[in-house]
Amino acid sequence: MYIESELRAELRAELNSIAGRDECRTEVLAPFSRAELALLDAVGQCGDLAEVARRTGTRHGSVERRLDRLDRAVGTPLTLRGGHTARLSTAGSRMLAAGRRFFHQIDLAARTHIFGHGSEAVDAPEVLSIATTEPLPDQVVEDAAATLGLLLSVRHHSPHQAVAELAGYQVDAACTWSLGPPREPVERATRGHHILDDPLWVILPRDHPLAGHDQVSLGDLREENWVSETGPGAEVLVARVFQAAGLPAPARLQVTGASVARGILRRGDAMGLGSPTHPAVLAPSLVRRSLVERPRRTTSLLVDPTIVPRSLAARLAALIADSHLRRFAERHRDLLHESWWARWYAEQSGRRPGTTAPGAERSPGVPPGARKLDVEDLHLLRAVARHGSINRAAAVLSISQSALTRRIHRLEQDLGARLLLRSPRGTSLTGPARRFLRQLDRSEGEFQDAALTCRSVDRAAVPYRPVRRTRQPAPSAT
Repeated sequence: MYIESELRAELRAELNSIAGRDECRTEVLAPFSRAELALLDAVGQCGDLAEVARRTGTRHGSVERRLDRLDRAVGTPLTLRGGHTARLSTAGSRMLAAGRRFFHQIDLAARTHIFGHGSEAVDAPEVLSIATTEPLPDQVVEDAAATLGLLLSVRHHSPHQAVAELAGYQVDAACTWSLGPPREPVERATRGHHILDDPLWVILPRDHPLAGHDQVSLGDLREENWVSETGPGAEVLVARVFQAAGLPAPARLQVTGASVARGILRRGDAMGLGSPTHPAVLAPSLVRRSLVERPRRTTSLLVDPTIVPRSLAARLAALIADSHLRRFAERHRDLLHESWWARWYAEQSGRRPGTTAPGAERSPGVPPGARKLDVEDLHLLRAVARHGSINRAAAVLSISQSALTRRIHRLEQDLGARLLLRSPRGTSLTGPARRFLRQLDRSEGEFQDAALTCRSVDRAAVPYRPVRRTRQPAPSAT
């Protein structure tokens, strides 16, 4: 125990020395071990410091000290404490999400480069943050929890904002639409999963001259007042639909947000487009009519494949599609009387894959219960890679060569993977271990960017001042 604690102290000294040479890069990563991330997670879940101490297997005073140390390391308060309670600050919530993603990416990089498996995510996240262009029905959230074991944290945004949040690493998935085939309109690595082939109808005031027709043509409506929202890539839905039909965009077209567009439609001041996934408004003063041109758009679920396993994303997309189809059948039965819509509904319903039992989306990778790489392990490997040999790395870490070799050998045994190449010329990292470290650099950069953003925002609002705890004088005897 003493040797282990001494080694930990020596490693911390090495981290501090590295931080002196490269402050922005290391000071954020160093304190965030898996145990300390679990501490922040416990604060976010319960808020009572005594319960946090129980969950993390530490004492109340140790919890306070560890939280203070995290605040100092990041340079901004991650928790807001008072008495025996604590809760995460805005920066703390962001850092918790960034830390979860960082360690998830580390596990994935180890699975890919060290263990030689594919680059798909191994395990599903406990909570999936998703931005949607339409509020997800409660049934989707409940079904995801019941059948997939997945908790959804849903944000409702415009299509442009949803894609921007995915591109900015604020969410791990986005449910959005595009005109044409599913695509991935962000630089971040994403994978698209088809939800629905989404036909559009027109919403007319009930007293409109064409409201009595079963079908209407876009050409007959070009001179009318229209309202539309902006989609991904700043596309205006109504304008693009007219252009796809070979017609110029309506001259009287108002482009606005989704909520304002609904209000304009409800008042009957303009007409707009709706669909099974975007029904806009239902009101006695409005009617829905099919369009002769049969315009369509594609709704998709875009996910980060390093966070969300492929099979899980496919089943989540199927759940979302099923909910839209059920809502369409319940609210728009009048359209189902038309043969075209009835055929479309039957085709889309027949394509929905079935769901499987919870946990079936997990693929083989690191053996269950195997040790996972933590921050200090990463810095040990980095030291060997940076200095080229065990001898030089041990000297920089101020420990003996044999102690560093034993430590990495123990890590190899715990992981069940080879990390070192031993030869008469010396000892160095294996090729897979080096590739893993290169992937680590990219993941760490994202983590640091999130931390520095949190710190800069909070400092702009209120400069951070570490809490100084002073011993209270004992009450004098009377």
